[in-house]
Amino acid sequence: MNILRNFIDKCLSVSRLGKRWQDSLTQGIVEAGRTISYVETTTPSKADTLHLAIKGCDSRTFMHEFEQVVRFAIAKLNLKKVKLGFDTTEDLTWMKYSHNLRYSVYDKPLLSWQYLNVSIVEPFYIPLMSIPYRQIDDLDSLVIDLLNYVRTLSITVDLILFDRGFYHAHLIDYLNNLKGKKPWPYLILVPERDPQKNYIQQTREANLMFASYKHIFDYPKEKSTWHPSTTIMIKIVDEKIAWCYATNQKPSLLLCMEYPKRWNLETGFRIHDEARIKSKSNNLLIRFFYHLLGMILIVLWRLQNKVCIIVFKRYLKWLEYQFNDNLRGTYFPP
Repeated sequence: MNILRNFIDKCLSVSRLGKRWQDSLTQGIVEAGRTISYVETTTPSKADTLHLAIKGCDSRTFMHEFEQVVRFAIAKLNLKKVKLGFDTTEDLTWMKYSHNLRYSVYDKPLLSWQYLNVSIVEPFYIPLMSIPYRQIDDLDSLVIDLLNYVRTLSITVDLILFDRGFYHAHLIDYLNNLKGKKPWPYLILVPERDPQKNYIQQTREANLMFASYKHIFDYPKEKSTWHPSTTIMIKIVDEKIAWCYATNQKPSLLLCMEYPKRWNLETGFRIHDEARIKSKSNNLLIRFFYHLLGMILIVLWRLQNKVCIIVFKRYLKWLEYQFNDNLRGTYFPP
């Protein structure tokens, strides 16, 4: 409870308005998330003050305070060796085109607010950071920035899981990190393009269920051509289906079986959707603040589950009670 109150206060400096006012605002925010509603609906008298405070802040402050919560959670949950997942999540909007928006992955005609997320997917889902992914942003550069942030956390990364959208020569070059001699262990699902189709055909012709190939890229960088390499693993499922993966680890069928763990990230996004605070604002800061608040609620839920296992929605109801003078102290709502 104090973690959420402190996060909101350090981001927005609303404690000056009094503890009772701040608690009422926080209760309204949690209720908006639990009911997938608007803050203007749950606490109409405070919404304008909240939005004005958000606009007066900046995204770096939000990210810094979120990082402090993550570091606290990692220590409390005693997380050591973990597997990470990268993916983007989106929030559809009917707004007109803006450089802050991207076309929806699932509903192409529509635009959406999108965020790049890095999370722990094993031993369980816990978000480490989300950042805005705008039309003008380079995905590889954002991933590299997040990996530099992950390197500062007190965790050991066993494997990083990426989907098809991250199969880029620039990113793979960074993950291999040959000059730094500290490569990131990765496993990427590879789209079936001409080179991959050729590898699949070679594997089928050899009557093999599994094979690996060295693949070399050619991509321009710094006025020259770079040639990073990766290992392509081919897993034949049947006569029509085959899976392709890129990795810098020792190729094996067991390694291919690690990839489905990335679905914990998709499950985490669905949990986040259960605490999504709605907004019609076209301000990136407001959207980003609400997005991070939803992620904070998941982190707090994970911390609560260490003490007592409770479903997410019920936890949100209990958390809402803690900021109400008349209901505070209730163990868990019915």
